[in-house]
Amino acid sequence: MKNIEIPADYALVLKQVEQAGAEDFTSLAETLDFEKARLLHIVWSLKNKGLLKVSYGAQATWISLSSKGKRLINRLWPTQKGYGY
Repeated sequence: MKNIEIPADYALVLKQVEQAGAEDFTSLAETLDFEKARLLHIVWSLKNKGLLKVSYGAQATWISLSSKGKRLINRLWPTQKGYGY
């Protein structure tokens, strides 16, 4: 994977989505205490980089990590296997 540089608030979005598995847009904005307009900009930017997937349900817009996003998360926050974490 080529180097992808992202701002800290973008990384926070990726980490929150990774921890939740998938999260609806409104809950994600509330959890991170981001204005919806700002979060929308971040989500679309990350989607355009291929790091997030966006799906639309009847009641909510769901945000999840793409395969590329999961690989980036593993690079940014490697698991501590063998250390009891």
